[in-house]
Amino acid sequence: MSRRSPVSAPKAPNGELTVAGTVISSADNQPIVGANIYVEGTNVGTTTDAGGNYKLTVPASAKTVTVSFLGYDTKKISVRDIHLFKLITLADASNKLEDVVVVGFGVQKKESLVGAVQSVKPSDLQTSSSNLSTSFSGKIAGVIAVQKSGEPGADGANFWIRGISTFGSGQSPLLILDGVEITNQMLNNIPPETIESFSVLKDATATALYGSRGANGVMIITTKNGRDSEKMTINLRAEFGASAPTRVPKVADGITYMETFNEARTTRGEKPYYSNEKIMGTKLGLDPYVYPNVDWYDMLFKDCTFNQNFNFNMTGGAKKIDYFLNASVYNENGIMRKPEASKFDTNINAQKYLFQANVSADATKTTRVSLKMNTQLHYRHAPIQSVSDLFAYAMTGMPCEFPATLPGEESDTFVRFGTNNAWNSGFFTNPYAQLCRGYGDQFRGHFTSALTVNQNLDFITKGLSATGMATFYNRVYSAVYRSFTPFMYQLTDYNIDEAGNYSYTSNSTNTGTTYLGTTRGKDGYRELAFQAKIDYARTFGKHDVGATIVYMQKERNMNISDEQEYAALPYRQQGLAGRVTYGFDKRYLFEANFGYNGSENFAAGKRFGFFPSVAVGWVISNEPFWKGIKEQVNLFKLRASYGLVGNDVISKDYADRFPYLTTVDMGQGYDVYIGNNFERKYGPILSVYGNPNATWEESRKLDIGVEIGLFDSLNIIFDWFKEKRSGIFMQRTSLPSTFGMSGITPWANIGKVDNSGVDISVDYNKAFSKDLILSLRGTFTYAHNEIVEMDEPKYKWAYQYKAGHPINSIQCLIAEGLFRDEEEIASSPSQDIYATTYPIRPGDVKYRDLNDDKIIDDNDMCWTGNPTVPEIIYGFGFSLKYKGFDCSAFFQGQGKVSILMYNYHPFATAATPGSGLMQWIADEHWSEDDPNPKALYPRLSPLWNNNNTKASTLYVRNGKMLRLKTAEIGYTYKKMRVYVSGTNLLTFAPFKYWDPEKGSGNGLGYPLQRTYNLGFQFNF
Repeated sequence: MSRRSPVSAPKAPNGELTVAGTVISSADNQPIVGANIYVEGTNVGTTTDAGGNYKLTVPASAKTVTVSFLGYDTKKISVRDIHLFKLITLADASNKLEDVVVVGFGVQKKESLVGAVQSVKPSDLQTSSSNLSTSFSGKIAGVIAVQKSGEPGADGANFWIRGISTFGSGQSPLLILDGVEITNQMLNNIPPETIESFSVLKDATATALYGSRGANGVMIITTKNGRDSEKMTINLRAEFGASAPTRVPKVADGITYMETFNEARTTRGEKPYYSNEKIMGTKLGLDPYVYPNVDWYDMLFKDCTFNQNFNFNMTGGAKKIDYFLNASVYNENGIMRKPEASKFDTNINAQKYLFQANVSADATKTTRVSLKMNTQLHYRHAPIQSVSDLFAYAMTGMPCEFPATLPGEESDTFVRFGTNNAWNSGFFTNPYAQLCRGYGDQFRGHFTSALTVNQNLDFITKGLSATGMATFYNRVYSAVYRSFTPFMYQLTDYNIDEAGNYSYTSNSTNTGTTYLGTTRGKDGYRELAFQAKIDYARTFGKHDVGATIVYMQKERNMNISDEQEYAALPYRQQGLAGRVTYGFDKRYLFEANFGYNGSENFAAGKRFGFFPSVAVGWVISNEPFWKGIKEQVNLFKLRASYGLVGNDVISKDYADRFPYLTTVDMGQGYDVYIGNNFERKYGPILSVYGNPNATWEESRKLDIGVEIGLFDSLNIIFDWFKEKRSGIFMQRTSLPSTFGMSGITPWANIGKVDNSGVDISVDYNKAFSKDLILSLRGTFTYAHNEIVEMDEPKYKWAYQYKAGHPINSIQCLIAEGLFRDEEEIASSPSQDIYATTYPIRPGDVKYRDLNDDKIIDDNDMCWTGNPTVPEIIYGFGFSLKYKGFDCSAFFQGQGKVSILMYNYHPFATAATPGSGLMQWIADEHWSEDDPNPKALYPRLSPLWNNNNTKASTLYVRNGKMLRLKTAEIGYTYKKMRVYVSGTNLLTFAPFKYWDPEKGSGNGLGYPLQRTYNLGFQFNF
């Protein structure tokens, strides 16, 4: 294959050449106004107009044309490459994302990177939610992310780097913002407009520097810096949106409920509970108090709500000082109704005020000082009753037993909330009263500061520099809750006069209050950390050499003292980290890293650990033999890494700190009674059995990667990974109770998990002309884990062990459909052990006898199906710009995931009779009129039926889905852009009862939201 010859432009008779085109920014593909296009050493030059366009006549003697603009890297173009003049892209000099990737404790050139590091464009993280993590799924290769709730201010996603590799407490990645370790909550509050770089560190080479904290991967977020610019840049965005649930389980109305409940009783040989007179009175709507038919969901929730968010930032500077300032405001509302029966608003309102201030200055010609400060203020107003409880009440509340409120008397100073006698004892819960009874106001504040001093040490030796950093993080929390006790009344009698008017008699069932009681809460902690680093980077001919050594220490103290002594003791970490890199002729690459970290959480002699890693790379496309296809395959790189990383998070509860210590509780009661009066004896009791050998988990990571670039437009990154996690901290369960340590069996590092998979990213960027620009992107992540060892009781049958299955596997019975007739029941293994309320009948669930003992019991439960956390996450989308118009769409999908439905059964819970009915159960259950053995729900029961409610494969569903996650259309006119966008617009999934991304359970939680937005952007 021959190399393409450069295209020459037609020249004038005197040899002059005329070139024309457009100059755009690599960050957003927007035209650059005022860019300089000139021939060095001459007076020939021009600038771009308002559309970024230019035209220049180049002298015959010129070899190159220079393009420059303040704040951007200068580019030189050979006059022989005439095709490059049509569209010139300049890279933001303050960003450098075109050339380098942020890694642990520094940056590395993309071309020499041998670790598995995913660099994410900030524009890909734009989301209509105020929580950043809702944008992760499908957009970041190697990240498994699922969003379980759409509740304002609490709708962040759960995410894991390369899946879940441990069944211990610490599964979350390490998060770093401008050198400060932060929490998931603070990550969610970072506006995309403030992000300069977002890197995901996935393999041992990338994470080994973080030692005992890097096993679950690392996310590093760096906020923007200012830049040397003659003019200050101002960006303003205002967005207004509406949101509504994607999918809510439909609840049966009162008439359907009564008819179906009567069927449940008669099919079990009992008399109907609801009379024909009550059913008919409800159908006719004779009276809402005597014949209630309450749609509890509609009373508590509305169809949609409205939200607003604003962002403002300024960027600028001069030669010696630069700055970046950002302010963001989010105002998000819930879909709770404002109750007419309440004097105050109990809807959710979440407000966020986010500030970022970054300033850098040259103290001397070789010393640069920077200060980055992040402030996050989060105010949340919500019902005092948890929103998840309110959803559950609304979905499980009985629609025909009592009205939401009852008529009051003139002398009443309160609202009479309705109730009725519960079917076991006490009274039913009124969902409307729970919404009305009070509210809570919460405040959370996150404050970080990072002071950095960078000293160039070229006067000692070229390429040497030193950096010192001091960081501070403070988290505060306070809350005020105000509530009253609702006055509950029961309708006991009614009369109808000759005109058909109703009068009522109601009795009080409790003692309510007319005043608001107050409770308070508070919490928080602060962290102070120091870091000192020496870097060396230098090129000797074809040899690129680099080295880094870092010392760090951190201390965390609780702001609020606690009764537990462990909470008052500081958390401390200390360590060293180092990296050595070598590259020859940009072809052969080598890197070695280590982390030596210590934690106060373990016993002396077990507090420090050494975590090394090594990686190699080969850039085949830089070999001489590759020149013939360099223009077609511009990049082909192979890399591999292996190393050891740790995880020191063994518990999320501070009370479980210092696992090497044995704890004795004094003055505890013994089950011993002595004397004529049988007096109970008290004394010390062992409450925690310490393990002096307790230490962190260890992870051995192997990664093999391939990077391919085609035609300078298409980039493909493929990684195969395998991880072996060992030393997972868990409490022993194999010790029998006769051992004498029931409930306090010791903890130990005895678990093992294997995790493997692939992650792939593909992106295509092509500017066909100055007016037409197309971008395509896609990611695919597959991560499968398997428990190798865990301490389990000694089971009789192999299928009972969880080892050999994924961490989030489902344990249940294998359902073989529904019994067809009495003959099949008689010929099948006995299920009488589950027939505690009703005998087994046709239409009840039939289970498989796994141990062939002719008895169905819990010994037949096994681990089966895909896990409840997706093993596959993928996404794909496009963006297209044509002149002033732009549009984009992104699809997100998940696969190899199961949904286990539970706690949704009708008419009763395991604890109490009397519960609601889902419409799909009313429509799709087995009945004597339609004895379908493949019905989706078994024969009904008016009480909790232990046989039909056991966890089984009958209630396991395929959780795969494909969702149109985002779509946007915009138009840019000069310095203003107007756009409309939507989120969670379409979902394609076999599971129809609730949003499949919510996963296992009963769907009775705050639903995910479909949003529609109108936005305005201004750039000055």
